[in-house]
Amino acid sequence: MPLLIDVRKLSLITELIQDGAEEVADSLAELAGVEACVDIKSLSFVQPDDISTEMGNGDIHSARIHLTEPPYGVFLMTFSEATAAEIAGLMTGTEVDGRFTQLQESALQEMCNILTSGFIDGIANTLEVTIDMDTPIVEAKPVSDIADAALSHVRRDSLTIVLDSLVDIKETDIAFSLRIFLIPDPGSF
Repeated sequence: MPLLIDVRKLSLITELIQDGAEEVADSLAELAGVEACVDIKSLSFVQPDDISTEMGNGDIHSARIHLTEPPYGVFLMTFSEATAAEIAGLMTGTEVDGRFTQLQESALQEMCNILTSGFIDGIANTLEVTIDMDTPIVEAKPVSDIADAALSHVRRDSLTIVLDSLVDIKETDIAFSLRIFLIPDPGSF
C-alpha cells in the first residue's frame, strides 16, 4: 500500500529538516570549533516494520533521544563503525586503532550530543517551542536491538521520517554519513 503524506505536513517536515541541518552546522562551529556543511541527501518515509531493514545489518552505532515534547517520539541517529572512528579521530586528533580509548569514546559521546542537540534545536526553532532533552544514549549494538529500543512506543499505523545526511568538515578530507530517523508518536504529525 502506498504511503500517503499530506502536502502541508511534507512542507513542515522539509522545513524542520533544513533548519535542523543548519543548526547542526552552527553547533559544530560553536561547540566543537569545526566548520562544516550539513547536506540532507535524501528524505524518505517508512513504516515501523521496515526500520531495521533501512538500518542495514550487523552492528551499528546510534544516538537516541526520547522527545517528551512536540513533536514527541524518538530521534535516532545511526552511523557505521568507520564513521564512529572518523568522528572520534576528528575530535581527539588521534587515530582509532581497533578499539576506542576512553578519550575517544567520550569524544564520540560529545559529538553525538552536539549533532543531536543541533537537529533538535533546529526543529524547536521551526516549531517556535522549547524542546528539553536528555543526553542521548550512544551505543554500538546489533541493528535489531537498536530498532527495538527506538520503536518501543510505536504502533503499526505510524510513519517514520528517514534522512540520509552528509556532514562535510571544511578544510579537511573528512565527510561522514549519518542516518536520521524521526519516529514520532502516533498522531503527533
